Amino acid sequence: MSVCSALLIAPSALFIILIVTVLRRPRVITAPPVAALILAAHPDDCVILAGAYAIRAREEGRRVQVAYLTCGAPDADLPRAKIRKQESIAAWGMLSVPAEDVLFFNLPEHPLAGPSSWTDADREGARVWIHDLLKNMPHQGAVLLPAAGEAHIDHRGLRKIALEAWQRAERPDLLFLEGPEYNDFISILQAPEKALLVMLGGIPGLSRLLRGRQPAWTGFASGGPYWTLPASRSRLEQRRELLRAFVSENGDLLVRLFGWFERYRPVTDPARGLAAEPPRGYLLLGGRRRGLSVFLAMAVLAEVVALAGAGFAWLGIQGVGGGASWMRVVVLLAAGIAFLLGARRTTSVDARLFYWSLTVGTIVGAVRS
Repeated sequence: MSVCSALLIAPSALFIILIVTVLRRPRVITAPPVAALILAAHPDDCVILAGAYAIRAREEGRRVQVAYLTCGAPDADLPRAKIRKQESIAAWGMLSVPAEDVLFFNLPEHPLAGPSSWTDADREGARVWIHDLLKNMPHQGAVLLPAAGEAHIDHRGLRKIALEAWQRAERPDLLFLEGPEYNDFISILQAPEKALLVMLGGIPGLSRLLRGRQPAWTGFASGGPYWTLPASRSRLEQRRELLRAFVSENGDLLVRLFGWFERYRPVTDPARGLAAEPPRGYLLLGGRRRGLSVFLAMAVLAEVVALAGAGFAWLGIQGVGGGASWMRVVVLLAAGIAFLLGARRTTSVDARLFYWSLTVGTIVGAVRS
């Protein structure tokens, strides 16, 4: 690809991404939240998923119920499970949610990637439990649940069970809202800040500056526009206080990772919700699932880095006398070092792209000078 074409493609690709991102700005929910049932896998998930929604619903005098599928530990009799249950009741008590509206089904919690120990009987019991909760909800109530593509196996299991229970309940009047907690799907169209942090984190120098920085939210894995609540500093601080209440899970860390307003999207019917799992249009690369928009951006980045390498090689050689042979050797040696840095096992995919693009560009620049 020529320099001119690359200079045209890079801004064009970024412009398209910018336009799509602007068009996908969230719709602000102006109507007060209705009575809500928050379906969460683990105790702290409830606030990550729908803390701000619950705060606003309570401000309007609406009933909020929180239903936890697991006990928050491998066994309900463990001290950890009892502590997390107490933390949940105390946290929701800050919003005057009575203890009887904080419910636990007490299935065992699993590690992030599983495997799951839930039996068919466990899942059926959970479906019946959630079915009964849905049947008893007021007309046109809201149900909040994890979005498709969640990284945690318990989140995905809860979502499937809840949507199956919705099919049985035959409550088309209920508003189901899905929200992402955390996932490894990278898409500039869905969550541009998250995608750019991952890509830029592969550039030497920038990676250290960006280390530990988290995007404001994890983003949906797929789908269209989403909703959010009106901005409110006091409500945001109240949400963060709810996160800090989960001391056993390091409440301050929860605030750093999830201390921003959540976003939601309606699930039109249970069949469509079930069909959305797993999200499509992604390829697993470097431990993350990357969408087409990311691969396009990676190609643009590789082209820019290669052009930069070629430019530096050309300027270096021309600067010492119209292509001095010894300078060409130095440039090619630098290209070799960049290649070896990219070939290390510990090098991330994004850093490898940077190093190898620089290698190719530098060699091309040296040969053409």
